[in-house]
Amino acid sequence: MSQGHNRPPYRPRIPGTDLVSDDVPMAIIYRPSRSATQSGPRRDEWILEFEPWSDGGIDPLMGWRQGTDPYRTIRLRFPDRTSAVDFAERQNWRYIVREDPPRRRNPWAGRSAHRLYRGADAPGASWIGGLPRPGSAHDLYRGVEAEGARDLNADSFDPVLEADEESFPASDPPAWTGTTIRHK
Repeated sequence: MSQGHNRPPYRPRIPGTDLVSDDVPMAIIYRPSRSATQSGPRRDEWILEFEPWSDGGIDPLMGWRQGTDPYRTIRLRFPDRTSAVDFAERQNWRYIVREDPPRRRNPWAGRSAHRLYRGADAPGASWIGGLPRPGSAHDLYRGVEAEGARDLNADSFDPVLEADEESFPASDPPAWTGTTIRHK
């Protein structure tokens, strides 16, 4: 994005001086992203940096990376994008503005229940194959919605009344009732 596209092509100034040179690299104007380790919003400032001018190479003695790029340490901060663009145009620098990517809409925003709590993950839900769905568009629905199913969470259900004489032999103690038998 160049606001001064009708200006004559002047030679750019070397940063920090009034000297002009054709060797000034392209300026990149962008809004920095927030840190991945923090959940707060990112800052509203805009950054002007220069693209790498030289590779530098590797020092043969120590193996360190040589820093021969004089523009690498220049990092200018601006409160908004227009002030960064105006400054780059006053210096006659070529520049590129990296716009923010379009915001993606959250498909779950505004829903009362999250998708993880629907279907088989819901309390009392189960897969019932072969039965018609009771007005639900989902393949998974609560088992108590099927005809003839009993809701185990209802107050009227009593497990003691459900147990009959054939469920436990007379010699076995009813451990499921919570009573214990002590031997002396």
